[in-house]
Amino acid sequence: MKLKQFLLTVCTLIVAVIGFAKVGHAQSVSYQTYKYGTSTTSMADGYYARPATVTVSNGAYVVTMTIRTATNLSAWPVVVNSIDGQAPQNVTKTQSGGYYLYSYSFTTKDLSGVISSSISINVPGVYKANHNISFKFDTSSLPALSGSTSSTSASGANSSSATAAAGVANGSSSSTSGSNDPQLSQKLKKLESQASSQSSAAKAKESRLARSTIAQNDRVQEQSQKNQTLYYFVLVGGILGLLIVIAAAVYFVWSAKKQIPRH
Repeated sequence: MKLKQFLLTVCTLIVAVIGFAKVGHAQSVSYQTYKYGTSTTSMADGYYARPATVTVSNGAYVVTMTIRTATNLSAWPVVVNSIDGQAPQNVTKTQSGGYYLYSYSFTTKDLSGVISSSISINVPGVYKANHNISFKFDTSSLPALSGSTSSTSASGANSSSATAAAGVANGSSSSTSGSNDPQLSQKLKKLESQASSQSSAAKAKESRLARSTIAQNDRVQEQSQKNQTLYYFVLVGGILGLLIVIAAAVYFVWSAKKQIPRH
């Protein structure tokens, strides 16, 4: 009777450990990187390692992302200025093999909408600029938050839209007020032409830099997913092996006690 109770206790403990490991482990979530305000893939997409990891803490999602860049682009050439209206949290800078890794997290109660971010790219002597990008996460595997709302994200989006509209209106007003001056009009056209040329050159440089890392990031991402799968197999196999050893030890002790003659 005592043996059965002991084995039942051990089995319950093992099941609890496995359940805790599954609950405590972060969820892997895929995502897309877009040019700000569009559904076109951003050239910065190649810098972002997949998947992101998401945990639930204090009634909110904590999302951890990693930017991976080749060491030949200089140390951590891509950094995050802001994401979802907040400064990046838990920023760590490490080096692994031929890559610089920039990991950070942010907290949100709504991942179903578009998450906007501002980043800085600085490759010395090659390219330097700030960019606004957007992320769309696959939330199909995430648990729902109790009492979660999207009001914060919605209000942020409305605020951003209003600010952008005001900027466009102001820009249009300035251009109109000086349109009667021929010299000013020529200067404006010249500046617009220069800005267009610089923008095209910048986009071309950004495209080359991003594409040079896409293949490398894909290989590393594939290896990371394999390692994660192996981790679960090793964990479950180790627990089952431990259970077998304990059961065998209890059985041998029990058998030995039965063979001892009673007086």
